[in-house]
Amino acid sequence: MQYQAENQTITIPSGDHLISLRNRKRMDLTSVKAIERFDQQEFYVRTSQGILHIKGEDLKIVHLDVDKGLLTLEGIVRVMQYDEEQQLDGARGLLHKLFG
Repeated sequence: MQYQAENQTITIPSGDHLISLRNRKRMDLTSVKAIERFDQQEFYVRTSQGILHIKGEDLKIVHLDVDKGLLTLEGIVRVMQYDEEQQLDGARGLLHKLFG
């Protein structure tokens, strides 16, 4: 997969997950499978490495290409955290806690 950063082209092995964060204001991600939910303060992004929870201010999508697995966000990034996949689905997570 070829990834075009501002002044350079980077070759990323297929399936590799890469995060590039510039000055906490612009974030580029690879191996994005889906955006589960989002608003200006939070994004839940399904990646090849699990769910990435991004918190910040004035977050917005600048570029999205799910076929290529590319996502670019702008805004002020405060927190990035990987979550277990079950945590997004409240019912499944509750059942898992009770019977899992």
